[in-house]
Amino acid sequence: MHDIKRRLKQLRQEKNLTMSEFAKLISVSPGNVGDWESESRTSIPGAKALISIATIFDVSLDWILLGHKLTPLDKKQQNSSLDQQTIPSLIELIHTLSSEDKQLIATLAKRLYLLSHRQ
Repeated sequence: MHDIKRRLKQLRQEKNLTMSEFAKLISVSPGNVGDWESESRTSIPGAKALISIATIFDVSLDWILLGHKLTPLDKKQQNSSLDQQTIPSLIELIHTLSSEDKQLIATLAKRLYLLSHRQ
């Protein structure tokens, strides 16, 4: 559990984010982030927060939970998988989602954009 806490703190610090900024990006309170990073606390992020962290910061759940990193080949395959044929399929899939899920995807997309264009 302490390794998860260290990886979350490392990720936040590598992105030069305060606890408040990190919390805002993944839609949790700064107190949650503080608890997750604190060695004296036993709390860790729930599934929804873990998925948000993995998606927004482009890390795998395997890395967050177990410390496993993608190999360069895995990363290359992952990056090349979003081609011109995939995009229409994603749009089709989004149309089948509930309004709440569509809003969540829109919010995550905006946050990803802001994070990737952060100076």
